[in-house]
Amino acid sequence: MNAQYDVPMYPQLGHVYPGDYYEALPFDDYIDRAQPLPSGENVFDIRDFGAVPEKERLNTEAFRAAARACEQAGGGTILVAGGSYWMGAVHVPSNTTLFIAADSEIVASRNMAHMGEAVDLGGQPAYAFVHIANAENVVVTGGGRISGNGEWYVYEPREKPSLTPFPITALPRTDQAAIINDVPGTLRYFYRRRIRYAEDHYYEGLPPLSRPNFMVWARESHGVRFENIVLHASMCWTLNLDRCEDVTVRNLVIDDNRHVANTDGIDVTGSSRVSIEHCFISCADDGIVLKNPQHTGCAMSDVSVKDCTVVTVMSAFKIGTETGHDIADVRVEDCRFCMPDIYPGSVTGISLESCDGTHLRNVVIRNIEMERVNCPLYICLNMRNRYHDPYTDETGRNRFWGGAIENIVIENVRAVNAETPSILTGFQTARIDGTPVRRAVRNVHLRDFHVKYRENPAYVNVPEVTPEHLFGYPESNAHGDVDASGIWARHIDGLALEEIDITPCAADNREIIRLHDVR
Repeated sequence: MNAQYDVPMYPQLGHVYPGDYYEALPFDDYIDRAQPLPSGENVFDIRDFGAVPEKERLNTEAFRAAARACEQAGGGTILVAGGSYWMGAVHVPSNTTLFIAADSEIVASRNMAHMGEAVDLGGQPAYAFVHIANAENVVVTGGGRISGNGEWYVYEPREKPSLTPFPITALPRTDQAAIINDVPGTLRYFYRRRIRYAEDHYYEGLPPLSRPNFMVWARESHGVRFENIVLHASMCWTLNLDRCEDVTVRNLVIDDNRHVANTDGIDVTGSSRVSIEHCFISCADDGIVLKNPQHTGCAMSDVSVKDCTVVTVMSAFKIGTETGHDIADVRVEDCRFCMPDIYPGSVTGISLESCDGTHLRNVVIRNIEMERVNCPLYICLNMRNRYHDPYTDETGRNRFWGGAIENIVIENVRAVNAETPSILTGFQTARIDGTPVRRAVRNVHLRDFHVKYRENPAYVNVPEVTPEHLFGYPESNAHGDVDASGIWARHIDGLALEEIDITPCAADNREIIRLHDVR
C-alpha cells in the first residue's frame, strides 16, 4: 500500500528568518538526553505498528494503533524512537507514558485536514495536535521533541525580526486606543509588524487561515506530568492545561517561533494544584499565563511557578484575559524574564489582570530578575466584560462592573533596561443615572523593587487627564504615557511601597512615583 505523505495546506508559507528562534537556548540545562529507553511487555513501539521515520510520510494510523493497544492492555508506554515521525492529530489515553526518545520527535502535519475532529469548547470548535482528554496518570517524557510546524499556519510578517534596537521609546497616545496597533513610531507598532498572524491583520483582503488551537492539550484530566521533553514550533497555544487537577510540568523546554501569533508557552486554564518548575520558555506570546475562561465553569487555585526562564515578546508571567471565573492562591518565585537577542524587549514582565469578571486574590511573586522587559509590572482591573455577562450573575456578583484584584505581594524584583513605567490601576466610572462606580485594586504590597531604565531617546506625551481604561484590552502599552517615569498607581485601596529603587532614563523628567486616588 502506498504511504500517505504530508502536503502543506498553504505551500507558500513556512519560512524561517534569523531571530525567529532563540538560538542560544540552553537545552542541556533542562533536558536529559540519556534517559533510558523503557522496556517490557507493555511498551508499544510505534515502529511495530508501521511507523516509518521518513520525512513527510504520515504515521498517524501507526501512532493511533499503538495507543489503542496500550489502552487495551490497561496502560503502558507508547514509544517513539529512531527518528522523526510526521503525523496528524493523536490522543494519549489513561495510565500511559508517551516516551519520545532524545533522538526522536513527532511532527505535526502542515495540513488542517489531518488535525482530527473538533471538540466543542464553549460553543467554538477546538483542535489539537496531541490530545489528552478525560484521562488520568499520563506522563509525557523521554528527552525528545513534539514539533508543530507553526510557521506553516500563519501569513508572512510585514517586517523581518529586528536584530538591532528600536531607536526611540514611544507609546501610542491615549486618544489612539482604537488604532493602537497601527501607530507608526511606537514600540507596539514596531513589534507587531514582525508578528505573523493567521488573520488579515494588515488589511490586505486575505481570508483567515485555519490552524489548531493548541499543539498539546490536556483537558479534564488529573495526575498528568510533562517532564524532560521539548515542545517546538507551536502553531498556536503550545501547552494548554485545561480543567485539570494535580499536574506537574518540569524540565520542559518550549522553543517556538517568536513571531507566530498566539503562541503562548504554558496556559493554565481552569486547572488547580498545578506545579511548573525548572522550565525554559521561548515564545511569541505570553510565556506562562493563567486564565479561567467561561467554558471551564469552575474556580481555580493552587498554582506554583518556580525556577523558570521566559523569553517572549509579550508578557513573561500573566494572569488574566478571557477570565470570567475566579483564580486564587498563586505563587511565582525564583524566575528570570528576559529578551536577549531581538528588539524591542518583552512587553511586560509581571501582568495581573481582571477584565472579564474574575476575582483574583492571594498572589505572591518574589525573587524575579528581568532584562530588557519594557514594563516590569502591570496590574489592571477593568470592565471589558468579554463574555457580556448580565449586570448580576447567579451568585449575586455584579460582573458587568468588573471583578476584583486583591491581596498581592510582589517582592525582590531586579529589572534592568526597562523602557516604560509600571502601571497599577483599578477604575472609576458612573452608571447612566450618574451614580459613581469605583472598583479599586485592594491590598498590594510591593517591596524591594529595583528598576533601572534603558538610556534611550524617548517621545513622551502625557495628557492632562489620563482616561480610565474601562473597556479596552489590558496591556501596558494601551494606557499611553502617564505622569510618572517609574510607578503610576490609580484607584488602589491599601498600597504599600517599601524599598523602591528606580533609576529612570536621564532625559525623563517625570516624577518617579505618582499616586492618584490611592488610599
